[in-house]
Amino acid sequence: MQDQHIARLSAIIAAWGAECPQTGAGLCDGVAGISGGFRSMALRSVFQPLFSAGDLRPRAHEALLRVVDGRGAPIAPPEAFAALSSPAEIILFDRLCRLVHVLNFVRRGGGGDLFLNIHSLHLLSVGSGEHGRVFEALLKQCDLSPRRIVLEVLEARIDDLGHLRDAVDAYRGRGYRVAIDDFGSQHSNFDRLWHLTPDIVKLDRGLIVEAVSNPRARRILPKLVDLIHEMGATVVCEGIETADQHRLAVDAGADLLQGYRYARPSEHPHAAPPDVADGPVRRVATAR
Repeated sequence: MQDQHIARLSAIIAAWGAECPQTGAGLCDGVAGISGGFRSMALRSVFQPLFSAGDLRPRAHEALLRVVDGRGAPIAPPEAFAALSSPAEIILFDRLCRLVHVLNFVRRGGGGDLFLNIHSLHLLSVGSGEHGRVFEALLKQCDLSPRRIVLEVLEARIDDLGHLRDAVDAYRGRGYRVAIDDFGSQHSNFDRLWHLTPDIVKLDRGLIVEAVSNPRARRILPKLVDLIHEMGATVVCEGIETADQHRLAVDAGADLLQGYRYARPSEHPHAAPPDVADGPVRRVATAR
């Protein structure tokens, strides 16, 4: 990606940050890829593939954020978001993270769809009907269509269902697809799914872990998948780490699979099926 292109996108970020210039938000093109800068933090991308349950071929990748401070010490993403002091900073930081992911995904030749996490505070800070408009313009700069983007939402963290529904409608109206993440945890319920009609539902890994040892949970899991399919949504089982969890997810009818059994997060998107067997897990050798 040319330096002029990065410079132009950095200028766009600077314009976003006019309300909070102290953040020093921008982009940096280095040997390890494109990173973001925000205050003293450096933001970079890793990608974890989602595989088809049928043939275990990679169909998409989820971008995951890695943050380090000025001394190179890692910062958990929730802690980085917790340090933000205003809605303007939240919006700027969230957009910058997603832009870094998109730029690295495109540069590294990522195929299929790209799953991007949307922070709940970002959703609540953006005005109704405006969700996805600015990011759509950025995607155009990167030659990536919104139709290849899946936006992951942790709906259980958002109490304002009306605002959440408006955000989902706005995103889908612009061509994005929407995934509900960690369904089955905290306050997740089917009533919200009926109202939001997501394209994809990612089941909380606790469900598949419980199903391994709990016969009742094992019987319920396929029924849960069937109900989500009846809504017209794709089902992802994430957090798969063992052969038993893999078989349960496949038998339950999940469409896509994600987890350390298949591949750890890596700076480079995957283009081949994972190296796994029915016996002990042989994890793909990639850096987390």
